[in-house]
Amino acid sequence: MEQSQFKEYVHQYIHLLSLYLNKKKDDSFSLNEETLNFFNKLSKLHSLRAIYYLAIKDVGVKLEQEYLNKLEQYYLSNIKKSLLFDKERNELYKYLNENKINFLPLKGIIIKDYYLDPQSREFADNDILFEDNKTDLVKAFFVKRDYEVEYFKKSNHDVYLKKPFYNFEMHRALFGESEDNEKYIVYYKDILDKAPIKQEYEHYLSNEDFYIYFTAHTYKHYHVSGCGIRTLIDYYLFLKNNKLDFDYINKELEKLDLLDFSNDIKNLVIKIFDNEPLDDKEEDILLYIASSGTYGTLEHSVDKGVKKKGKFGYLMSRLFPPYSFYKTAYLWAYKCPILIPIAWLCRFFRILFKNPKRATNELKAISKHKKETK
Repeated sequence: MEQSQFKEYVHQYIHLLSLYLNKKKDDSFSLNEETLNFFNKLSKLHSLRAIYYLAIKDVGVKLEQEYLNKLEQYYLSNIKKSLLFDKERNELYKYLNENKINFLPLKGIIIKDYYLDPQSREFADNDILFEDNKTDLVKAFFVKRDYEVEYFKKSNHDVYLKKPFYNFEMHRALFGESEDNEKYIVYYKDILDKAPIKQEYEHYLSNEDFYIYFTAHTYKHYHVSGCGIRTLIDYYLFLKNNKLDFDYINKELEKLDLLDFSNDIKNLVIKIFDNEPLDDKEEDILLYIASSGTYGTLEHSVDKGVKKKGKFGYLMSRLFPPYSFYKTAYLWAYKCPILIPIAWLCRFFRILFKNPKRATNELKAISKHKKETK
C-alpha cells in the first residue's frame, strides 16, 4: 500500500475512535470493503478489536449484521478474558497481602479504568512491581496454581504463564539493567518504598508519577521498536480524566531527558482525538506509531540498530551482547567473565531451538535494510 493511502486510512480510523472516545455519533461515517479490511487488520495489529467494535456500534456505522456479530463475539470473549484476569489478579493481591509483600500494580491494570468500558481495553499480561527479596515467595504462589515459570531471575521481571491466556510479569525493578536504562534505574531506585500505600500492602503512584513512569515506559518501546495506537488512547484518556501538575511533571521528565518526547506525544494525542490538524513532525510520529503495532515491530528495532551501529556492528552486538547483558541473562557469566564464551554457545542454542523464526526474521530485516539503503 502506498504511503498516501496508508495515511488516509489511518486518519479515518483515528477519526472513528475519536468519535467514540468523545461520545459522538455520525450516521454518515461509512466503510467500503477496502477500508473495512484495513480497519480489521489495524485493529488486530494494535490490540483494539474490542474497542473497534464499540466504536462501530456507538458511532452508528451501518454494516452487515453478520460482520457485526463476528466483532461482537470477539468483544464478548475479551470481556470473559478480562474478568478472569481480574479474578486471578485478586487472588494474587490476597496472597501478597497475607504474606506481607509490598506491591504496586502498573500500566494497563491502572489505565483500563479510564476507558468508557474497562473490559474493552485489551492487554496480554499483568504487570506488578513487588519486593525483590520476596521473589521465591511470589514464585510459590504461581507454582501452586500450576503456572509455567517462563523466566525467573533472568531480567528485571519474572514471567508466569498458564493456559488459556494467563500471563503475569512480576517486576523486581521497573527497568532492566542496560546502558540505555541507567538514568531510569537510578531514578526509580526504591520506588516501592516511596510510593504511598493504598490499602494493606498495595501501593500506588500519584497521577503525576504514574504519567512520568508511563512516559518512560512508552519511550522505551517507542525508541527501540515502536509503540501502538492503544498507547495513544491510554494517554488521551488519562489526560482527559485527570488535572495534572505539569510544573512538577516537566521538571521530573527533564531529569530523565524525556520532556521533548512527552510534549510530542501529549500534543499529538490531543490533536488527533480532538480533530485538530497535525504538523509534519506530528504526522510522521503518527504514521510511525500506526505502522508499529501494539508492541512495536522487529523491522523498526533492526532499522534503528543498523542506523546507529551499521549492519556489521548491529549484527555483532546481537551475536555478542555487551557485558551488562549477562547480569540478568547469564549471571554466572557476569560474575566470572572468563565463562562468557560458554554463554555465547548457550545463547546460540537457545535461539536455534527455542525461537529460530525470530532469528530468521531478524536476518531478513537486516538484509532488507541493506536493499533499501542502496
